[in-house]
Amino acid sequence: MSVNFDSTFGFDPAVQDSSMAARGLYATMVTWCDHQIYTRPDSFDGTFDLKRVRSVGGTVRLVRELVENGLFEEAGEGVYRVVTRRGLAVFGSFKNQKKPLTPEEAAELHEKKVVAGHAGGKASGESRRAKAEANRKQNEADAKQTASTSTKQTGSTTVPNQTKTMPSSSPDPSGPGSKQTASVAEAEARALADPFATAWNAYPRHTGSKTEAEKAWNLAIQGVAGRPPADPKQLIGSVIAYAKTIDEPKYAPNMSRWLRQGAYMDTMPSQPKPYRHALPDGTVIDDRWITSHIRDHVPVGTFTDSMRTDFWACVKTGFDPEQKAEEIINECQRKAQR
Repeated sequence: MSVNFDSTFGFDPAVQDSSMAARGLYATMVTWCDHQIYTRPDSFDGTFDLKRVRSVGGTVRLVRELVENGLFEEAGEGVYRVVTRRGLAVFGSFKNQKKPLTPEEAAELHEKKVVAGHAGGKASGESRRAKAEANRKQNEADAKQTASTSTKQTGSTTVPNQTKTMPSSSPDPSGPGSKQTASVAEAEARALADPFATAWNAYPRHTGSKTEAEKAWNLAIQGVAGRPPADPKQLIGSVIAYAKTIDEPKYAPNMSRWLRQGAYMDTMPSQPKPYRHALPDGTVIDDRWITSHIRDHVPVGTFTDSMRTDFWACVKTGFDPEQKAEEIINECQRKAQR
């Protein structure tokens, strides 16, 4: 039982037009189908439904993306099959219908693997340590580059050392008013001074048009294709989370394609729960109201989640939303002037 993925798999246009999450679902379903062909060749018709897709961590959105790109095809309403061909993946079960190993054969194979594992363990360990050290150095270099870029964009002449060890006499190095807390806040403010530049620097692959990527970024912020508007801070977090999943940056799609396909939704941090409140005069207070009455009137990054929570608590208890909005705006402006 085996599945053969062609060495040109990553260069196929249909694959390149698919997000990394969609490619993962494709590979998962190819191997699942191959297993079914091997274990029940007389009853398996080569199809699967959305329930099976969800059981392996897939989503309807990823299925639609794969259908559009020609990697899945619809076999009926809510039923699909994978597309296999030379250059993508080919089932191996029909060519090599081996019987499952007997207990004795399995034990013998396990013993051989144990012996081989001991022989190669030392070399493997050294290889992992060398790779970890190389990754650590690369992360340090990337962090310095990002910090340098942020410094040029904001006009700052110094970058706080966020990894500096605090004196042992400090009872709570991360407590309110500490230098470490201030450094994190300053770093966040620099990142939000130009959110797209921060995201571009964090994205694992810098190919394609940066201008097109920025256009796709702005569309994501506005909300397109039925997707809700993305908060810049949340979107930056999604880019960083996605970058951590990429081992080979050369296989990541262009940032503009990644954004336009909505792939950022897969790694988007959880957002505050939407709230809606109607006043006696019929005015509806919701996130759109907050944006037009608060966010649009304060510097980027000064309106925090705790302020949002406090606002809703006050409105719910009958406090005038206009007055509370004015208080928050004043507080944000004072914060920006410090």
